[in-house]
Amino acid sequence: MQFFGLLIPIIIGYFADEMFTGVIIGSLFWLVAWSIAKQRQEERLAESATAGDRMQKLEQEIELLKRRLSVLEHEAVRDEAKVGQGLEVRAVADVQTASEPLHVRIEPEAEAAPVKQKIEEAFAPSFSIPINPVSAKAAASSEPVVEEVVEAVAPVAAEQAGLPKEEAVVASMPSENEEAPSRQFVIHKAQSEGREYKFSDNPMVAWFLRGNPLLKTGIVVLFLGLAFLLRYASERVHVPVELRYLTVAGAGLAAVVGGWKLQSRKREYGLVLQGFGVAVMYLTALAALKLHPLLPVSVVFGLMVAMVVLMAWLAVRQNAQIMAQVALIGGMAAPLLTSDGSGNYLVLFSYLALLNAGVAAIAWFKAWRPLNLTGFVATFAIAALWGMRSYTPQHFATTEPFLIYHWLLYTFIAYLFARRKLTENSEDGVTPIADNATLEEIGKSIYTHGLRVHVLDHTLLFGTMAAAFGLQYRMVEHWPSADALSALGFAAVYGLAALLLKRQQGLYILRQAFFALAVLFLTIAVPLYFEPSNTVILWSAESALVYFFGLRQQRPHIRLGALMVYLLAALIQLGNYQNFGTDTVLEGQWFTTVVVLLGGAAIYLLWNFSRREGSAQWEKSVQTAVLSAALLYISILPLLFLANQGSIVALSALAAAWAFCRRKHEPNVFITFALGNVLFALLLQSSIIYESQGFLSHLYLIAATPLLFAAAYALQYPRVPVASEKPEGNEVYFAQVSGWIILLTALATGSYALYMQWTGEETLFIELWLWPIFAGLLLFAKRLKWEELLQANLAFLPVFALHFVFYHTEHAWTAAAALPLAAATVLNFIILNNYPRPDLLWLHKLNITILGILWTLWTALYVGGLLSGVWTQLSWLVVPLAMWIVFHTQRQRAFFRRHQTIYQHFALPLCALAAACWMLWTNFSTPFQPSPLPYIPVLNPVELACAGMLWFALKSLPEALPPDLRRTTATTVAALAFMLISAGVMRVWHFYDGITWRLDIMLQSFGLQASLSVVWAVTAIILMVLGNRRKQCSYWMTGATLMGIVVVKLFLIELSNSGGIARIVSFIIVGLLLLLVGWFAPVPPKAENDGEHKS
Repeated sequence: MQFFGLLIPIIIGYFADEMFTGVIIGSLFWLVAWSIAKQRQEERLAESATAGDRMQKLEQEIELLKRRLSVLEHEAVRDEAKVGQGLEVRAVADVQTASEPLHVRIEPEAEAAPVKQKIEEAFAPSFSIPINPVSAKAAASSEPVVEEVVEAVAPVAAEQAGLPKEEAVVASMPSENEEAPSRQFVIHKAQSEGREYKFSDNPMVAWFLRGNPLLKTGIVVLFLGLAFLLRYASERVHVPVELRYLTVAGAGLAAVVGGWKLQSRKREYGLVLQGFGVAVMYLTALAALKLHPLLPVSVVFGLMVAMVVLMAWLAVRQNAQIMAQVALIGGMAAPLLTSDGSGNYLVLFSYLALLNAGVAAIAWFKAWRPLNLTGFVATFAIAALWGMRSYTPQHFATTEPFLIYHWLLYTFIAYLFARRKLTENSEDGVTPIADNATLEEIGKSIYTHGLRVHVLDHTLLFGTMAAAFGLQYRMVEHWPSADALSALGFAAVYGLAALLLKRQQGLYILRQAFFALAVLFLTIAVPLYFEPSNTVILWSAESALVYFFGLRQQRPHIRLGALMVYLLAALIQLGNYQNFGTDTVLEGQWFTTVVVLLGGAAIYLLWNFSRREGSAQWEKSVQTAVLSAALLYISILPLLFLANQGSIVALSALAAAWAFCRRKHEPNVFITFALGNVLFALLLQSSIIYESQGFLSHLYLIAATPLLFAAAYALQYPRVPVASEKPEGNEVYFAQVSGWIILLTALATGSYALYMQWTGEETLFIELWLWPIFAGLLLFAKRLKWEELLQANLAFLPVFALHFVFYHTEHAWTAAAALPLAAATVLNFIILNNYPRPDLLWLHKLNITILGILWTLWTALYVGGLLSGVWTQLSWLVVPLAMWIVFHTQRQRAFFRRHQTIYQHFALPLCALAAACWMLWTNFSTPFQPSPLPYIPVLNPVELACAGMLWFALKSLPEALPPDLRRTTATTVAALAFMLISAGVMRVWHFYDGITWRLDIMLQSFGLQASLSVVWAVTAIILMVLGNRRKQCSYWMTGATLMGIVVVKLFLIELSNSGGIARIVSFIIVGLLLLLVGWFAPVPPKAENDGEHKS
């Protein structure tokens, strides 16, 4: 399955002329899926190893406890004369297995204060166990009484033994007045229970979220700010350059030393500072070589080697993955930050080669996947960025060795990881697969016999393969057949690697992965050498023949491969068409289309007549896809021969044919294609809607209308499909919905055709044609007992609305237009009241929506046309806001209470939504001066109207609104308020600074960008600190989200302000704010417990 998962995105990218994008994006999506499966297994292994370590530590603590109890027993014998009673201490420990609980029982014979004091002193270094004195009743009793066990014993013991407190369970304790034969506390080792995989369980995401993510983000932002400051100072501040570099290098060294000191107090903080210091020294050394040639290349190279060794030594010595991670990220960012535009790529790639050698050195001792992935992603991303900007074929001889070096290096790192993780695997014999095997059984058989790569560092192995081949493809695409030869070279290397691992024990899975990659690149070489059309023809014919062989030989995996190859060929063929030719709708090779559809038809018919009854579910599903591909190319075929008008009629005929065919085969597939053909015909009609008019100019629509009615009738009557005796409910529902869509399309098409043929006045057309059309449809529906067509007669208002709007597209909106609109409004409610049905609420809702749109258009285009500027914008709000206010304030009237579902549950939210859309449109469109008034921030018509709407939205929330929906509404209002504030700031810059209201121009105003960043950052800090102090997690998370947006904005916008002081200020201020909040409010506040645990 990995074979197809990698083959499909690469082939698609090649034939779409986006090989690099296909390799990178497609492979990354595939690797993410594999990473999730891998992480689940690693989580289970990690939990098992942690349980063993904790149990071993607990056994050591219990052994120490036994020895101390023995000493206390001897002291108790010596003090027996003074105390009068002895103390018998007995410890029982049964720790044979990690899953059994540990029982510790302490039984006193009488109250002994001195002994109690000694016990407490002896226990203090190991377990802090408070021992309460025995009650008087217990002391006087002759029976042995067990002392009180405090609830804090189990959590304390568990914590000191390395277990979480919540894994300790205290046994139930009788009250002081009760007598019990024994009391005890029990420390349970919690069993590892399976849990659902979460996105935060990913190692890269977990590394960032674990500990203090704000500290890590602040370090990155502050690092970039200092880098920008260094460049800015080098250009503008007249300080000796040597002193500047010494100062920055000294700061880096101080960070390393300070981090070494602080890591004993706050380990993570100190390690991050060490990594930050090493990164600063990377940056300083590289800048001293590129920006100012202060040191010769040999000296800088020696310093780089020393720093790489230092990074590796510190990381391995302190077992500090986070330190290496931060240093590596800073090291990878250094060449980007010190780029001088000289194009000296040899220094860049040599530096990356040295840095990645340090990663490999660490990988020799430590299996740190996030570190390996960071180096891999950064290296190939920098290489790809340089290649897109600067690579030419003349660079091939000097860049190819670096590509091969990094490809082999990270493949070797993946080998090192596999050498540590893989164990010996048994190679069982191949078990034949049943002919009706499920997809899971086929996949299990494949995984069992050689394709089990889930225990490898597959992200690095296959990611390196995809990235290296993608870059190689772009480097050699200028030479004929070089890409195919490159694929063969990759296949040879991976095949050689598989042969070299043949005799090594325990690396069977890695050897199989290398072999699969070799086969993959051999397969890729074939389409790289041949033309796409020839490849499609060969693969279509091959898949049909192979599927027939799989049927005869009863090999389900062979049939699966044939089906996948056919679907891949059908997908590739879609890229061989050109949209909208001169004489036809599409331009392409009709012979290739015929071969593809015949191949699909042959495969489906072979399966339908040979294996339909006994097929597994996966084969039925894939055959559905094959049938869909065949129907798709049958529908494409007339588009290669006919123009728009003829294609509309042909597609309508095919829609009717597919609608009738759904009674015999695959109802959902044929229904989908019937609906799809109609919708595509509608799209074609929209492209020629303004062509020449005249008598008989729209006869093709008149010819297509009966075919559309036939398709709708075939889908809606009879209601039960003939294909199955007990059809699923979704099939019937899908057929009914699709039939409605086609029926409405037929009505609209016929009405439009008659309207376009009519040459008289529009009013006369409505009077003469609307009533006969609806009367004829009524008689036709009763004759055929077509209930849906009967309901379609209620579409008077939509039809009127269409004609009304189309008429006013060519004629001006006048005050007289309100008269027929008012008459249609009254007539519509009369029709609805004379045809009352509970299931027609949707029609009421539709009519209210249409009436609201028509009245809004009239108000905005007629009344707004008399005004100008911002007042025209406000005219679009009049009708939705008026309806919103009326529906809310008059909700207690009898009419609105009787139709509460329509007006309160539908119309009122619809008006609120329209007002919100108006708010978005107004704030994003070009602002106008509120003439004759001046523009005043906040106190202007637009912002006052928006603020009033937000206030009214909160005020009009129903009291019975569910809490979740209330929170969602409040969140939406808050988001709109934030958008309004941001847009207000932008309007201030527009009116007072003269910035043109256009996105690309406003993005160039770094003063505006810096002010937004600072305002947003301060708002986020206030929210986070306020949430931390008030223990409101929602405040903290909102502030953290806003801060994340600010950080992303810094990198996307302010970062492009090369050399600007606004960028430096933004980065340094935001970075310092992040460091402050990382110290004072680093994590979301924890929810307080409502009560204490009681046993």
